[in-house]
Amino acid sequence: MDPGTTSMVVLLLVFVGAAYLLTHFVIERLQRTLLVVSGLEYILLGILLGPLVPQIRAFEDLTSLLPVIALAAGWIGLLRGMELDVASFGGSPAGAVRVALGDDLVTGLFVVGAAYLFFTSGLIVEPVAEREAWLSAGVLACCAAVGSTEPLDVIQRRYRVGGTVVPVLRRAARIGDVAALAVFGLLFCVFHEDAPNAPLELRPTEWAVVAIGIGAALGLLFRPFLLGDESENSRFLALVGIITFASGAAWFLNLSPLLVNLVLGAILVNTAPAGSQIRATLERTDRPMSLVLLVFAGALWEPPELWPAVSATCGFIAIRFVGKWVGSLLAAWNRPMRPDLHRGLMGHGAVTIAMAISFRLVYDGPAVDIAYTVILASVVFHDLVAPRVLRALLVDAGELGKEQNT
Repeated sequence: MDPGTTSMVVLLLVFVGAAYLLTHFVIERLQRTLLVVSGLEYILLGILLGPLVPQIRAFEDLTSLLPVIALAAGWIGLLRGMELDVASFGGSPAGAVRVALGDDLVTGLFVVGAAYLFFTSGLIVEPVAEREAWLSAGVLACCAAVGSTEPLDVIQRRYRVGGTVVPVLRRAARIGDVAALAVFGLLFCVFHEDAPNAPLELRPTEWAVVAIGIGAALGLLFRPFLLGDESENSRFLALVGIITFASGAAWFLNLSPLLVNLVLGAILVNTAPAGSQIRATLERTDRPMSLVLLVFAGALWEPPELWPAVSATCGFIAIRFVGKWVGSLLAAWNRPMRPDLHRGLMGHGAVTIAMAISFRLVYDGPAVDIAYTVILASVVFHDLVAPRVLRALLVDAGELGKEQNT
């Protein structure tokens, strides 16, 4: 590693460490008081460190930091793969799977159709190629379908919450994350970026088999190294190595590291003796990895044309809301459940950021620039409003208790 790369890595660690301490002692208290999900400050930090600010330019060349980005993105994929635990999947709260599927399918279809028309109609932006339009629309649909549990965590840190709504929302959000990550990974197979000197070209189904096969094979390969008798630090270091290897293999083949690690996580949680301990380690380190993703998300941002980006962002937020509302209504059709559970699934979370970064690093083009900007803007907007919308839902459901002591 050359001195310049070492300096950038050290600078990143210093900034993220300082930002994490700021979050722990200051922003987390503001988050609890104002009911917002923190994230904007880290995206802004990434923009300041990225190529857009020539006075700093700590991340002017992100190529040497790809292993760090791959590790952070893969961490999110592996953690969500742990949700595919067969033993606990049958114990999902009643209606959670129905809510997740309704939310994902309806929201995804609404957004993909609207985004495709936006990129090809020529009304606001110059029409782009069919391939780029479908790819960008598909990624926007996956990001729209995600429903974060972070607003739930914010609410539960401030209030005493009981009843049946929160467990349903939490499980539905996790299932929705898994479905969105799987579809996102398949998009990389359908719109695979073949290398110019590739010895052979595979079809989308073959690339999908390769991606799933890599995750499954690595899960079985690394299973003996996670037996459950190692220390927490040893398990953490082992996971760093495993995720970096899996993500690196995915990047090398221009596949989604999120899909590879999703399959890897599903294999480990169902076959490794230390499945529950692995999941606990991943959950305890989820927040620092999410902060790294937010910083890099800001560093990778390049401002597109203003008017197309603003109109696309407003349209995306509106259509996403309508899609979640309709999906929630359909999920509650002829069922004894609330028809407005979409109000608890408005957040985005680290899964959306991980998908956006993976998309940005592999693909390029005007539609990609706009889609990436729309995703970041939607993340910031919903991080600010999602906890308050969720609180209103819990108040209406009669499940919000008194504030907890500080």
